[in-house]
Amino acid sequence: MNGRICGIGVGIGDPEDITLKAVKMIKESDVLVCPKEDLGECRAYQIVKQVIPEVEDMDIMPVEFEMTKDENKRIHNHRRIYETVKKLVLEGKIVSFITIGDPALYSTYSYVSDLARKDGIETHSISGITSLTACANRLGISLCEGREQLHVIPTIDDIDDALDLPGTKVIMKCGKRIKTVKEKLRSKVGIDVYAISGCGTSNERCFRSLEEIPEDEIYMMTMILKSR
Repeated sequence: MNGRICGIGVGIGDPEDITLKAVKMIKESDVLVCPKEDLGECRAYQIVKQVIPEVEDMDIMPVEFEMTKDENKRIHNHRRIYETVKKLVLEGKIVSFITIGDPALYSTYSYVSDLARKDGIETHSISGITSLTACANRLGISLCEGREQLHVIPTIDDIDDALDLPGTKVIMKCGKRIKTVKEKLRSKVGIDVYAISGCGTSNERCFRSLEEIPEDEIYMMTMILKSR
């Protein structure tokens, strides 16, 4: 049997959000790659463990994707992880990456799958519930309707330009610089502000106005800005 690489989205926190297809693929995998060397801190692994307790008996490969701004270091890190995975695939093994959210949206899995496809290795992905839709649903709001535009902002480095975009803006991982974001939003009019932290976890907190959002750093906060 030929080996292959699979990216599996496991949602963003609530174990009940994992799809049946994801569970099936995890159980069929020979090796499970977790995007954190410390499994106790790996959100994706902790989610899976609640649904598939026997995952603890599987062959687990913990890896650490470097988030440095040094492009050469990042490329070297991705290549090193890929070469390890490639060796397993060439042995005929199914190697699956579990990833928070969906493999197609800001996922570390994409770095490895891009390299694999260049080498002619079979890859495929299994969708998971994204942070965008999960957060909006938890807040009880729609992301966009009719002809409204939707913009996903991965960092706040370009926040000034992003705030002038039409339609709905989703600002990812803004918790560590929330004070800066709030200061910039105070000068804007015609925008409804929502935010959520720890979506789908026991620590989930929802905010439905700019004033409700605390200015202390909050891990994994997503902000949704809707133009009126």
